[in-house]
Amino acid sequence: MLYTVWTGGVVMSKRLDNSAVPIEKRQDLITALPCFAMLSKDESRELANLMTVTEYLPKEVIVTEEAIVDSVFIIVSGQAEVTKQASQKNKITRRVKISQVPVALLEAGEAIGLNDTGFFSETGKRTATVTAVSETRVLSLAIKELHEFLQAHPNLQPAMFAASYEMLKITLIKKSLAFNKLSHERLKWLANKVEEVSYSKGAVIFNQGDAGDRCYLIRSGQVEIVSNDHQLAVLKTPTLFGEATLVTRSPRNATARALEDCQLLMLRFEYLSELLESENNVAEMVMTLMVDRSRPLQNPKIEIHEQNAEDGQEIVILKNPETGNYFKLSQEGWFIWEKMDGKHTLHEITLALAEKFGLFAPDVVAALISKLARSGFVEQVELGSSNIAIAKQPAWVRWMTKIRGILEARVTIGDTDKFLTKFYNKFAYLLFTKLGKLLLAFLAVGGIVAFFLSTSDVIDSFKTLPNTWLLLIILFPVTTFSVAFHEMGHALATKAFGHEVHYMGIGWYWLGPIAFTDTSDMWLSTRWPRVMVNLAGAYTDVMTAGVAAIVIFLISNPYLQAFLWLFALFTYINAFRMMSPLQEWDGYYVLMDLLDRPRLRQSAVLWLIKDFPKAIKNPKLFKKHIPEVCYWVYCIIFLVLVSLMTLMVQGFLFKILGLHSPNMIVSLSIPFLVVAMSCLGIMAELRNKD
Repeated sequence: MLYTVWTGGVVMSKRLDNSAVPIEKRQDLITALPCFAMLSKDESRELANLMTVTEYLPKEVIVTEEAIVDSVFIIVSGQAEVTKQASQKNKITRRVKISQVPVALLEAGEAIGLNDTGFFSETGKRTATVTAVSETRVLSLAIKELHEFLQAHPNLQPAMFAASYEMLKITLIKKSLAFNKLSHERLKWLANKVEEVSYSKGAVIFNQGDAGDRCYLIRSGQVEIVSNDHQLAVLKTPTLFGEATLVTRSPRNATARALEDCQLLMLRFEYLSELLESENNVAEMVMTLMVDRSRPLQNPKIEIHEQNAEDGQEIVILKNPETGNYFKLSQEGWFIWEKMDGKHTLHEITLALAEKFGLFAPDVVAALISKLARSGFVEQVELGSSNIAIAKQPAWVRWMTKIRGILEARVTIGDTDKFLTKFYNKFAYLLFTKLGKLLLAFLAVGGIVAFFLSTSDVIDSFKTLPNTWLLLIILFPVTTFSVAFHEMGHALATKAFGHEVHYMGIGWYWLGPIAFTDTSDMWLSTRWPRVMVNLAGAYTDVMTAGVAAIVIFLISNPYLQAFLWLFALFTYINAFRMMSPLQEWDGYYVLMDLLDRPRLRQSAVLWLIKDFPKAIKNPKLFKKHIPEVCYWVYCIIFLVLVSLMTLMVQGFLFKILGLHSPNMIVSLSIPFLVVAMSCLGIMAELRNKD
């Protein structure tokens, strides 16, 4: 791998005997560089004998920026970091802060002190500092000796210029942010795929609205990006541009024009697409660049609501009345939101955030802007396809995603708030009076008692009644009503707290019907009302099942009794299922509100992977992650209960169907499969989201 960068300076080093690196290895390292690839065996041996072996300890500076260039180096072993000076002026104090910004990480086989043509800098000054990261051994060659070697072999110079062309492309590609983490093999592959094109001053590279099938990397010259006769940016080497339309498969959103004579490296869509699908770093960086170049603009229709969190922190909740989406912002998030005026890029917003809060987090800013754009809160942001992220996942994750897509379907019913408001004000409000609450509590508790008292007799009746299997077939469409009542419970509880319900819907999830209700307006409320609304669905299930169980004792028809018992059993199971912390259902949201931890499941997974091993060794660390610990304890308890309930229901079904109970291993296999499928589905969902 060759990374050509001009560096220099005072060296703290330890010179070793030349035998520390055998002459054959030195020859291999020399001829591996494109600029020396044409050397004969004798010539490479002659040049190798001119080099000395030097060793640097970690944190020792090999060369310093702005120093005079007097040597070039080839790394034999170890790693070295390339950094450049960056200055930033404080607007208030007017003080200038100098810092070292990492540029690249050099490894064995890479060179220090070679320019793009394979030789040393025309200015004679280093442009960066190189510091040993680990114990680093290098071959060093004085510029004087290199010059004398080239003079002695004048026939080599044209060949070296020709060979350095590949190095030039590799170096330029690696300097681009999108490709700077590619392996040497992939860099060489990409260098062979790019095509060099030239544009004279004023020439149009592509027009706004054109279909795009290629992107460009600037080798020399400057390119301006224009939209509606307004200059958005001026790009210089080694900037990659035009990639957004390849990712989004949309027309060009701006015009690119050469400000001066330009040489560009052109990359066609099929090659970039291959990189996006196979190289995680490229895909992530391209997505970041797309957002970085956007100038996000607030949706003018967004409503803003201020609120105090349980810990006293001020938060802001954005509401999109058109889509019914909500977004919670911290103090830092609100600062970012205010900067989204259509004039600031992500880079500018990131620097402003760092100056205001001392927080330099470009990835966090990019992720926030992307999420806001996907939910319709901001405009003028380029977004990539989620298919790229899915394509990068392991095969089992992609298969689980496809299976989930097949087994899940939803149909949304339009704005339901007007109907629900009228229904609540005329009838449903009675359920939320003291008398109504007592009646509902009686139905819930009395129904559970009635269900267990009737279970033995009902199961016995299944053994004597003919064609009872038909009841199971009839049950499936009827359970839709139970699911609908569940969501109506959420909706009416939301109305009881004075909030809106924008939409409701029905669908199918794996092996049963589902319904859903948009209760996101409850975000504008405090913690305990949100908890009550989340619990309302399962509470409604318990009451619905309770009514069915009580009616069993009020009728004498054995078929109706058996059917009502099955209906109650299904509804109780659904109430239990909705309390799962593994899915983003009622139980998860209740736990998230109780623990006051947004994205609880994601943070719990990260804690389990990164910090749990440390906590095992030092139990005091558990106290710092109480929400994550509570989440996993709840998950374990729930999975144990799932297994027990599956065994119980399995036993009921065997008795109903008149079958003999299998041995213990077979009996436990079904609960195990249920738990395993649930865990795999959640892992696939988390991998796709993150």
